[in-house]
Amino acid sequence: MITLALGIQLIVGISLSSAALKFYYSNSVLPGVSVQGVDISGLALEKAIEKLNKEIPWPSPESLLVLVDPEGQTTSIRYGDIGYQADYEASVKEAIKYSRQASAWRNVTGIFGAIYSGYNLPLKKTYNREAFDQVLNDLSSRYNLPAKDAQLTLTGSNVTVLQDIQGKRLDNQATHQALIHLPINQHRLELAFKTVDPVVKSTDFSGINSRVALYVTHFDPGDAGRTHNILLASKLIHHKLIKPGEIFSLNKALGPRSPENGYRPAPVIINNKLSLDYGGGVCQVATTLYNAVLLAGLTVVERSPHSLPVSYVPVGKDATIAGDFIDFKFLNSTPYPILLTSQVQHSKLLVSVYGHREGFSAKIIKFETQRTITKPTRQYIEEPGLAPGQIVVRQPGRDGYELKTYEVIFENGREVGRRLISQNIMEPEMEIIATGSHERRKGMVKK
Repeated sequence: MITLALGIQLIVGISLSSAALKFYYSNSVLPGVSVQGVDISGLALEKAIEKLNKEIPWPSPESLLVLVDPEGQTTSIRYGDIGYQADYEASVKEAIKYSRQASAWRNVTGIFGAIYSGYNLPLKKTYNREAFDQVLNDLSSRYNLPAKDAQLTLTGSNVTVLQDIQGKRLDNQATHQALIHLPINQHRLELAFKTVDPVVKSTDFSGINSRVALYVTHFDPGDAGRTHNILLASKLIHHKLIKPGEIFSLNKALGPRSPENGYRPAPVIINNKLSLDYGGGVCQVATTLYNAVLLAGLTVVERSPHSLPVSYVPVGKDATIAGDFIDFKFLNSTPYPILLTSQVQHSKLLVSVYGHREGFSAKIIKFETQRTITKPTRQYIEEPGLAPGQIVVRQPGRDGYELKTYEVIFENGREVGRRLISQNIMEPEMEIIATGSHERRKGMVKK
């Protein structure tokens, strides 16, 4: 009975204490609660705002906020340009909201946790999202770079692979998040970027080390329409990469032979007779490709001959395509990728197949960048005319860096050459903050 009575007395005591706390702190801050390290225990809304304003002075609208890219280059904007400011009122209201929740009679651990262990909330900040987006969009024309596909350079039968290069794009959403979480004593915001991957990477050419086939046919360059169509079709299959096990369709590569796609009328064989139709001449591209594929030892999947002999290849060695119902297709039946090239030289059409040949090697040229960043120092200066506690960022500072770029040549996976092609050095620029007095406020640490 005594134990029961004591238990009831304890529960009643806690409930009454909790009720008292809840009533007392319904519009003020619970003991132990702080904002950004500033104790605002027991203060009502207006007094707490006043204390935060004094203890955590926010830079004036004229202060500079510097936006820093990964290379250390900077762009300065004013705090006022984007309405970037401390939201003292929202911070205190959040503290009061927490106090009300913690002082509920069921939340005993919340009450004593705040009182004895403390509870620190971050200082809330606000800014104009549309204005900041406009700043970032203006910067995107400077920073956004498209990705560059890997390239295969060909000299006779020799192959050199030029490394692909990733592109980059300013990441507005991530930069917004970085601004929201920027420490209050920092005036340098790191811009966030997304990488843009190239479509064709140097690894896609892995195994291609030699030209394995070349076939040449001749045409009359005086036939303007036919020559135009041969040139167009040749460009459309030039530098086509076919992966192992992939089937190449010439119809798909060339698209419909129509005036909308740039094709012109020229003689074609229809029903055993020569007639004018859009795309006349593309069958010579099909035939030249067919013979190059045969020489490379690849597997022909679909091929149809003309109904009449053609002049540019021996009988039985031609191939035709028509509409979307007659196609030329072949399979890359090798364990390595292959690359098609097609060129027109005067009156000749040359189609080559590049692939893997035992005993041959390809050179790979890559670019490596070494970057060393030096952070700037910070200096506080007392400036007449500023109120005590007021701060203005006069010079946001700039990272220093040393940037070296090398051209590196690999052969059979082994580095065989390295050349320094550029070197840039930029000294850091000091960050200068003007204050109204020598007093250092909370969160302002001299570096």
